[in-house]
Amino acid sequence: MDDQPEYEIGYQKPPKHTQWKVGQSGNPNGRPKKIKDFEKLIDIELSKELRITEGGQQVTISKREVIIKTLINDALKGDLRAMKMVLPFITNHRTVEGFQPDSTDREAFNQLIQQFGFSESGQTQELNNDEE
Repeated sequence: MDDQPEYEIGYQKPPKHTQWKVGQSGNPNGRPKKIKDFEKLIDIELSKELRITEGGQQVTISKREVIIKTLINDALKGDLRAMKMVLPFITNHRTVEGFQPDSTDREAFNQLIQQFGFSESGQTQELNNDEE
């Protein structure tokens, strides 16, 4: 009869082999400290990811990206508040690519000038004729 425990097993009386050893903690790292910095809390929350459907496909993006996409989409729909937030960013961060016209570009430009009647001084031929 070696199978019988030394004491009665039951509520708040676990078997000896499952009990914590002397000096062993059930939570060795302890309770995590609370984050008190508001900006850090916001950053943590904005970094969490969400699954959204974009273009018919499931995509995982951060909450930060969802907010930006929503803001830009609202601006495109005509929301003036969203436009006021997006437009300064566009004007401050726009980049212009360098452009070097080739001979076909120059020919097309000259054809447009002739078609619309512009002279080299930038005035239309009609205005030049009226002045004479």
